[in-house]
Amino acid sequence: MHYISELQDGTKVKLVMLLIVLCFSSYYIFKNYKTANSQLKILSFIGIVGSVWLMYIEINKNNNVNLLKQNFELTTGKIEKYIVPNIKGAIPSLGKAADHNYIKYSYEVNNNKLTNSYDENYFIKIPNVKPNLDLSYLVIYQKNNPSNSFILVNYPINNEDDLANYRKIFSQGIPGNIFEQE
Repeated sequence: MHYISELQDGTKVKLVMLLIVLCFSSYYIFKNYKTANSQLKILSFIGIVGSVWLMYIEINKNNNVNLLKQNFELTTGKIEKYIVPNIKGAIPSLGKAADHNYIKYSYEVNNNKLTNSYDENYFIKIPNVKPNLDLSYLVIYQKNNPSNSFILVNYPINNEDDLANYRKIFSQGIPGNIFEQE
């Protein structure tokens, strides 16, 4: 029960929806196995396997954020790509939905250059206003897994003292404006 209480709200909602799909697919395949045609059996099997796989992915994302919160370090990074799609670009009748906000960035940890990217999600928001791509920004990463990271566009590095100041702020804990569900 303690593990469930540590899950983010967005993860809980997705898991409940996937459990519903899993239950209905399982019920249908076992209840109607002899009378269902092979296409429905295959679709039900895909629903079962897909639900389990997506639940694993959501729990893994949640665990990565929790591990990062427990054991983090700070560095600076540069934004390589920042996409905030125009909502007018969506054409529902053609099946084209608007993309999510997306960010790709690079940073250095122990003389190793790393690149990471992510879409906006329920852990961290990507602002709709494009930041200054010439500046460096604060990157929070997991100490023992540096590829588990987020760039924090609301913490720009304007001069050499900014990183030291941010380290002082973060030494008291991660500020509440970093992750969505604190």
